[in-house]
Amino acid sequence: MTIRLSTSTKFMAFGILLSMGWFVLESCECDQTKEENFPGYWVTCINNKPTLMTYSGNSPNIVTSDPAGSFDPSQYACSHNGSPHYKGSEDSSPFKISSPAGPGGYARTPHQATQPTAAYVPQQLRDLPFLPDIPPSQTTPNCDSSYPDVLQTNHNNGLLTRISTCPFAIKTTIPITAGNTLQVMVTPDGSTALTTSFNSAVSFINLATNTVSYTLQTDPSINPNGLAISPDGTTAYVTSFNATNSVVLVINMATKQITATLNTIQFPSGATLTPDGSELWITSPLAQSVDIFDTLSNTRIMGLAISQATDVAFNSTGTHAYVTSGQTIPGSVYEIDTATFKTLGTYTVGLDPSDIKMSYGDQWLVVNNDSGGSISVIDLRKGAVSTTQVGTSPSGIAFVH
Repeated sequence: MTIRLSTSTKFMAFGILLSMGWFVLESCECDQTKEENFPGYWVTCINNKPTLMTYSGNSPNIVTSDPAGSFDPSQYACSHNGSPHYKGSEDSSPFKISSPAGPGGYARTPHQATQPTAAYVPQQLRDLPFLPDIPPSQTTPNCDSSYPDVLQTNHNNGLLTRISTCPFAIKTTIPITAGNTLQVMVTPDGSTALTTSFNSAVSFINLATNTVSYTLQTDPSINPNGLAISPDGTTAYVTSFNATNSVVLVINMATKQITATLNTIQFPSGATLTPDGSELWITSPLAQSVDIFDTLSNTRIMGLAISQATDVAFNSTGTHAYVTSGQTIPGSVYEIDTATFKTLGTYTVGLDPSDIKMSYGDQWLVVNNDSGGSISVIDLRKGAVSTTQVGTSPSGIAFVH
């Protein structure tokens, strides 16, 4: 999965975690839940029965006859907190984290759009704690050590803080000797965290011992910033935020060495992989385009003519990309067909949009508008945008499930 982090001061609102470099590590094994979307329809549970729904105007309505003829209620169960899931989809294997070819995983040939039956590929590594429902008689959940931890970077002090989520408490603070930490990301198996340091370094943190196991020093002309890790955990991608040596470093996670250096747009800051890891999209608020790379060959596919782009979100199947841009006033989100790289449409959001995040089920996009001091929510089913002023500069998004 892809997580982007920021070093700005953030806050919590509307079920969104807005913090300073948050990343959540989950060690527990979670039920793999699937919801299925049909064109213009979705599945929900009503009276503990799987039911097909659609919108009529602004109101959801029950569909009595599936126009496509592909909805089979017997394939679903409503035992997962009242949310529909495929029967037998729970992962009973000993693996804790999905991988492209592993349990609960997926794989496809690069650049070929998939036609999966599910609306999204279930993830066992959640953005935020996947806590159980709290019984009406309780005011707080019963906590145990299996609940996930949060990792938070501190740029000015060169620290990585590990925080438990139930209850919320600081477990430990890890000094990052390279200093000036920016972003943090955890490998799919949950064993290692990577942090980028503007001071020409990438740090590997052993999450079993909470110590820096290795510091990869880069050339002094490189300022590591953006970070992405492939779905199989074998490769990391790090952007260099400057104008004179604007590159993407390709790092072998096993050897902890740089295997390739890819020239890209000036001041690259965002690095986002498609859900299957076949493409890497690079954004920059100071560049005139978005670079797209084929990760199999480490070659540049093309540049999208979208300037001042800051972040990218994909739908669960990777067929549509949503790119935030500050090139218009107010800002815009561009919807791109990833098969043709054509723009399908735009959404008007707030001033200087920064982060963007897709919800589970592919219905909502949440956008932070940095200069606008607002949060925009795009309802993809209705094609509607709702922007709410929050009176500060929000940055960083994660959904609480």
